[in-house]
Amino acid sequence: MSDGGLLQKAIEQQSGAQDETVFVADVETSGSKGFLSGPIGSGAGLAVLAIVVSLIVSRPSIQSDYPFLGLVPILILSLSFYLVWNAIGRKQTAAIAVVYLLLAASPYLIMSLSAGEITVTDSELSDDSTTITLTIRESGAILGSSVDSADVSITYDGDEVYSESMAFSINREDGYGKYGEIDLTVVDWYDGNAADDAEYIVTVDVGSSSDSMQLQSRHLQRTVDDVKGETLGAIGLGNDCEESKDSCIIGVALKSWSGLDALGDNPPGALPFADYTVQANMYFDSSVVISYPLVTVVNGVAEWDSGNGEYGGGSALLADDGSELPLPGSVESFELNTKYVPIEDWAVNDYGCYHFTVEVTQTSPWSDGATLSHTSYYEYTEEGGETGGSPTNEAWTKVSSCDD
Repeated sequence: MSDGGLLQKAIEQQSGAQDETVFVADVETSGSKGFLSGPIGSGAGLAVLAIVVSLIVSRPSIQSDYPFLGLVPILILSLSFYLVWNAIGRKQTAAIAVVYLLLAASPYLIMSLSAGEITVTDSELSDDSTTITLTIRESGAILGSSVDSADVSITYDGDEVYSESMAFSINREDGYGKYGEIDLTVVDWYDGNAADDAEYIVTVDVGSSSDSMQLQSRHLQRTVDDVKGETLGAIGLGNDCEESKDSCIIGVALKSWSGLDALGDNPPGALPFADYTVQANMYFDSSVVISYPLVTVVNGVAEWDSGNGEYGGGSALLADDGSELPLPGSVESFELNTKYVPIEDWAVNDYGCYHFTVEVTQTSPWSDGATLSHTSYYEYTEEGGETGGSPTNEAWTKVSSCDD
């Protein structure tokens, strides 16, 4: 019985040792699970979330439009740092800070090593106004860009008017960095005057990056939609007149305006880059009194046949801020600040009603070819002479029509 007692005690001791070993293993497993589900686990999860958010907001295109979004991942990382730092008893502060700084910077480094973001920064009109050149800059690509093409589209008033894939590369550099250029020929996609409610928007797609820009409205206002004309009487005095007249009409100065529609009787707005032709004639009834040579306007420069000085110098430069086009004659008038067509050069110079007609024509794509015209009316009259031999005066007066 004593042997059995000793054997039984040995078995019980070995069994107790095994139970103690199993108990210790269970404690370690429970502690491991608590570590992952505690503050450290929450901090690690927030760190992962911050990196994901950083990958999104670190894109240059988002940074340029919404720079404040860069604070979001910083705040998340700050909270994550606090949870982890506090969970380990606020030890190893320097090491943890370095780790978090690397985490915060990693999305920006990844973006820098990949293809950069493009931005359309400028549009410039060529000297002859036929081409608009886009400047496209790349940001965020430390290794440079290897793109060789771009997809370009243009919308006008919300409708696509142009779409083309063309060769493109970031092959230039200035003080601001690397950039490339794309030339757009206006005649290929012009569809009407740009306005606040009808804008031209160009979009450039290069690889996975895209950017858009509103083209300058002033560069894309080419269609004449309002025309006006006017004549001014040149007044002669004393020896300038025949038959002892106190004053007389010695000629008329001609003017025209072509441009954007204006309110009321205001002159049309300027179209400094428009191309069109102007035909101006003055009539007495149905007879042509003055037939002015055809004027051709290209990119703000007007030219016509001067007839050896009979019709001014044969050219004029339209002002950028106005649409007035003088149609000069051969005689200078300081009072009128222009040259006038003398009355002796008129085909008819009788008293009565005259009308002056200005016609403007454009070709496609600037217009559908329709002619815009404006007619103004004038009375050429003699006044005075009620008593025999008394002097008379002549007048050139604008009227509403010749039917009165």
